Amino acid sequence: MKKRILSLLMTFIFCLTAVMPAFAEDNISVPAADKITSMEKMLYGTEQSGSLIQRMDSIEDDVYGTVTADPILDRIDNMYDYLEGSPSNGEASFATRLNVVEWRFNESMSGGPAKSRIEAVERLLNGKVMEGSLSGRLEELLKLASYEDGVVPVQEVVLPKDSVLQIEFTQELSSKMSREGDPVYFKAADNLYVNDVLVLPKGATGVGKVKKVVQPGIFGKDARIDIDFTNIYAVDGTTVAIFVGDLAKQQAESIAGAAGVTIGGMIILGPIGAVGGAFVKGKSVTIPVGSKTFVQTTADTSIQGVVYQGF
Repeated sequence: MKKRILSLLMTFIFCLTAVMPAFAEDNISVPAADKITSMEKMLYGTEQSGSLIQRMDSIEDDVYGTVTADPILDRIDNMYDYLEGSPSNGEASFATRLNVVEWRFNESMSGGPAKSRIEAVERLLNGKVMEGSLSGRLEELLKLASYEDGVVPVQEVVLPKDSVLQIEFTQELSSKMSREGDPVYFKAADNLYVNDVLVLPKGATGVGKVKKVVQPGIFGKDARIDIDFTNIYAVDGTTVAIFVGDLAKQQAESIAGAAGVTIGGMIILGPIGAVGGAFVKGKSVTIPVGSKTFVQTTADTSIQGVVYQGF
């Protein structure tokens, strides 16, 4: 009997020790200092100076208009979830609401510092920068954008793998000036929905890099630009991985017509006034601002999307 009890006890201890490491790994969180730095870059564009408490006081004062009395780690976690995460109450995060405001008034999401973005929209609508906390000012902008009480209805959805979207280049690329490793900037050319939930608004920004530049060769060989599309940012700020796959190529081929030209394996659709041979200047290659192509998502991606309300 004692042997049986001892055996059961040893089995229990073995199971417990097997489970505990996994439990600990699941609860490893982002360090508090890194969270503060991330929030500062989101709000102001750069990391700020001072002690952690001083920096947290400044963030709370700017965002809430007051400094809370909770323990410092709780303050950091609460603000981090409010700004960049998915709040436990199911409401839209600060980042999602700001993206929605920009999209409604500018049909774009600039992706810059939040404070500057709010000020830019205020200047557009009111002709001046308003006073008060950033959260309060954002709520006022949401009301102007027809969101009653500043509430944005959101829903967690999954953007499926291989979803195809059209993108538009926001910078000119050329075989003469572009170099391997240079960043490539673009934006979503249309809204993308999962059922009636907006996940990628028109104007959502994306980034990639120049993978390879081949200069003109002998025997009339044209130059070539290869682009590695990396990701595009969803309405809640989620990073969505993308690439030029077969489905994206097929979609581009179906609408290319006379306005399309193949560059580095992509079919590029020209903006008004830049079609066909306008992309090729002599032996060099140019992709003008406003040129379009198609990409597709690399994997299933969970996103806090905005529920469509008929606007």
